[in-house]
Formats: sequence, structure tokens, C-alpha cells
Amino acid sequence: MSQRDDFSKKVRQAVAANAGWHCAFTGCGKLTVGPSDEGTDKSTTIGEAAHIHAAAPGGRRYDAAMTPEARGGIDNAIWLCADHARLIDRDDVTYTAPRLRGMKQAHEDACKRAVRTGQAALVAAGLLAIGPEIVCTGELTQIDAEGWTMRLGHFLIGDIQGVVDYIDRFGRLPPGHRYVLSSELGDGRVLAAAAVLVKQNDGYHLRCTVAPGTARVDVRDLGSGWALHAETDDLYLDDRGAIARVSGVDYLPQRVREVLSMQQGESPLHPSFGVRFFEYFQTYRGSPWLDVLLKLEVVRQAAVPYRDPLGKQETTPLRCVTRVRHLELLAGAPTNQRLPVRLELEIQGLGRWTGEIAVYLPTAEQMAELAQRRVRMAGLFVSPGGAAG
Repeated sequence: MSQRDDFSKKVRQAVAANAGWHCAFTGCGKLTVGPSDEGTDKSTTIGEAAHIHAAAPGGRRYDAAMTPEARGGIDNAIWLCADHARLIDRDDVTYTAPRLRGMKQAHEDACKRAVRTGQAALVAAGLLAIGPEIVCTGELTQIDAEGWTMRLGHFLIGDIQGVVDYIDRFGRLPPGHRYVLSSELGDGRVLAAAAVLVKQNDGYHLRCTVAPGTARVDVRDLGSGWALHAETDDLYLDDRGAIARVSGVDYLPQRVREVLSMQQGESPLHPSFGVRFFEYFQTYRGSPWLDVLLKLEVVRQAAVPYRDPLGKQETTPLRCVTRVRHLELLAGAPTNQRLPVRLELEIQGLGRWTGEIAVYLPTAEQMAELAQRRVRMAGLFVSPGGAAG
């Protein structure tokens, strides 16, 4: 039996999200995901991540020159309803690989326009995050003194069962995992108690009891640091020949760049600190959702507090950012490992601030080395018998 190069769950979710959870076959556009009547933790899916080039020899449009990684990668996947998934696997003369790629591109371009213009004919343009393992489309339906109520849509990360598990495990979660974020609002809150999931006629609703927003510092009290060159991140000398420093409002662009350039897991003292830009860029590059996912990460850095290992006062990484209004990618790929973005933020003590920064994005090889280094460091704290020292 030949080995099939099937898609991972992450690839299946990403290609469905890029298609707006609608069939990408020209003229179809059928919605493929929705709630199930079987229970609040169930959903119905009639869509499939279909291979453009077959997963194994003998299949339609099989290309022996492709690597297994490419064959099971997102560029080889098109999201179709079950009927059209069967159709393209019965006729590879009509449905050639170039034609399927053209269908996919045209459909995803339409989704991109819908998300970026807010005219969500195919998809709900807002994203919600419930902790680190759930990201879905949806909208806030009610905000009051006690909490937020949200209508959940389609899932980019996790699923409805994951929401149920998150509620069940809430009391055992690390404090840094107890939060809810809204890209629509550009803000987030710490969860004060386990959420409540309710199924209604229009889908699933999540009622969240939230803590008051975390206090931010005035930008003039942001502090100071060594000035870093905007392109090289190197120290440089000021007009007097001393190492240049920046503080207060002048420090703001550098602080934003520093926070958004640290990937999650890079800090040896605080493994959960940092952004997930690399992870999202790898999976959703070219997707209509990438800008919104990155915005959601900036919201997390602005709204969710952390306590540093030295026991200082709890604060948010961005400290003075009260709201994230907009994030726009200015290039489709990094140049010299710098990814340019335009940000529009609300700043305590300053008001609205707009700026362009170049976020450092590591390579896949650097991230793999980082993961290996974390494993080696973890081994230093384990005794030969396997017990923690």
C-alpha cells in the first residue's frame, strides 16, 4: 500500500478559513460548516480539503516530482463541498491542476476583499480569541458591567469541543491563558470565571465574566532604554559620542517594535511571553485572515497582563496601548527578516498614534533551533532517573 500525503488538521482548518468556509468551486459558494443539532459541542461539516495534485500515486493529477511536504501543504489544497470534491476526482481532463488553482485563487481573492473592506458577503470579518487555543470568527453581541457575550462563528484554531474543554479546565489553566480578545473591538479582558456556552437558533453564544481592563501607564512614563537602529537593531552613538538612549513618547515606536519582534518561547525566563507572528505567518501567509490574526496578537500584548519572573508589578507588554484600531501588512514577505506593518493605536496620555515599524521575523531554521534549545534547557532540570531536580 502506498503512503498517502494527507493534510494535517492545521492545514485543513487554514484552507477552510481562507475560503471563508464556502466551497471554492466556481459558481457554487455553498456554506460547508455550521452548528449541529446533536449537541452544543458538535458541528456539521460538508466541506473537504481536496488535493489539487493527488495524495498518492494513481490518484487524479498526481505529480511524482512533488515532495511529500508540498503534496500535504496548503498550496496543494482547495476547499470544496463534498459534491465538488467527488466531481474533481472523477474528471482530471476538465479539472486540471491549473484550473483548480485558478478557482482557488479567485475565491480566496473574493474572501480577501470581503475581510479587508468589511463587506463580509462570504465571511464574518471579526475574530475572537478565547485563551491561546481557540480563534474563531464572530461578533460581540452584548457588553455590560459584568461581562461580554459573543456569537461564535467558524474556527481558524480549535473547534467547539475545544471551547467546551476550555470551560471544563478553566480552574486549572495558568493565569496567562484566561483571557478573551476581540479584533473588532481592538481590546481584550482577563476572564474572571469560566465562560458559559449556550446554543441558540443563530449559533453558539459564549457568555464571559470579565475583570476590569488592566491599567495602562501614561506614555510619558513608559521609561527609557538604549536606542536601537530601526533597520539593524544595533546600538548607535548620539551627537555627543555616547550610546544613544530614548525615553517617553520617543521610546514608543521602539517599544512596540521590541514587543512585536519577540516570538513566543524566545524568553528563557518567561516561555509564554511573546507573539505568535511566526506561527501565523507560516500557516496563513497570503490569507485574508493574516492581518486580522496579527492584529489579534497585538491586542493580546496590549490587553493581557503578565507578571515578570523578578516579581515586579503585573503589567501588559505594550504597557501604554489602550486599544488596537488597525494593523496592515505592507509587504507579502519579510525583507532581511523584517516584516513591515502599519499600526494605528490608542495610547494612554497621547491619543491616537499611527506608525510604520519593521517587525523582526525569524526563519524556520532559527525557530527549530530555538525549540531544540528549549528541550536541552529543560533536560538540565531533570535528574537521570527522570524526576525533576
